[in-house]
Amino acid sequence: MKTAILFSGQGAQFLGMGLDFIDANPKLKAKVKDYSELIGLDIIEALNDPLKINDTRYTQPLMVVVEMLIHDLLLSKGLKIDGYTGFSLGEFTALYAAGFFDETAILKIIDMRAKLMQEASDKYPGMMAAILALTDLDVESICKEVSNLDNLVVPANYNSDGQLVISGSKEAVLKAVDLAKQKGARRAMILNVSGAFHSPYMNEAGHSLKLYVENFKVGKPVSTLYANTNAKPLEQSNVINEIQSQISNPVYFKQTIRQMVLDGFERFIEVGPGQVLSGLVKKITPASQVYNVSKFEDIKNIEEILK
Repeated sequence: MKTAILFSGQGAQFLGMGLDFIDANPKLKAKVKDYSELIGLDIIEALNDPLKINDTRYTQPLMVVVEMLIHDLLLSKGLKIDGYTGFSLGEFTALYAAGFFDETAILKIIDMRAKLMQEASDKYPGMMAAILALTDLDVESICKEVSNLDNLVVPANYNSDGQLVISGSKEAVLKAVDLAKQKGARRAMILNVSGAFHSPYMNEAGHSLKLYVENFKVGKPVSTLYANTNAKPLEQSNVINEIQSQISNPVYFKQTIRQMVLDGFERFIEVGPGQVLSGLVKKITPASQVYNVSKFEDIKNIEEILK
C-alpha cells in the first residue's frame, strides 16, 4: 500500500502546536534550539505567543518547523513514505521532506517567504473567502464577473467538490461573496487570513522569492512530490519556478489527491496542526485510508503502520 504524507497549510495553526512533540523528545529540543538561532526567532517562545502564532511573519516558519519535527520523528520510527504533497505553506515542508532542500535552506527560504508575503499584504490589502456548494465553474464565473483592473478576485484553493476558496482585493471579494449567496451558495464566508494569498497581488513577492531561492542548491529528490500548481510530480529542474508561481496561483488540492489515487496511493497521513486536509481527503476519496498526526498522542493511531 502506497503511503503519502500531506503537510498542513496556514490557517490550521494553534497556540502551543508541536510543543508536546518537543517536550517528549530531547533530540527535538536540540533541533529547535538550532532552528531558533538559524532564523533569529525564539521558537518555543513564539509557539506560546497568541499574537505571533497567528501573524503571517511568524506563522509560516513556525508551522514548517513543527511539520519538519513531526515528519522526522515518524521517519525515525520506521514510517515508509512513498510520496508527498503540501497545502500552500505545507508544500515547503514537502520540499524539505522530499529532499529538494536541506533543513537550513528550507527554513531560510520560508522565513523570507513569510517576510515577502507580509510586505505584499501591507502593500496590497486583500482577503480570502470560502464558497460552499457551488460548482467550480460557478465560482470561476463569479470571479470574472466582479473583477476589474483595479479590483481582482480569483480562485485560490480548489479544496474539494463544492468548496473553493477565492482571493483578491477586499472590494472584489466582498462583491463575489454577495453574488455567490445570490446564486445559491450554502455558505460564503470571509477567512481569517491577513492577505490575498494565491492571487496576482502576490506576484511581486513571488518574483523576489525566486531571486532569493536561486542562491540555494536544489537537491535531487529522494521521493515524489506533487506540486500545488499543476497536481503533477515536481521535477528538480522546475522547483524554483514552482516556488515563484505557487505564491500567486491556485492550489489544486483536490486535483492533486485524485492524481495521487490514480498513481496508486491508498493511504494519506496529514502531518501538522489541525485536521483540515484529512477532512478534505475523506470527501475526495472516501475509499482511502486517512490519518492525522497533529498532536503527540496521535502517533498511537498509526502504530500499526509503523510496525
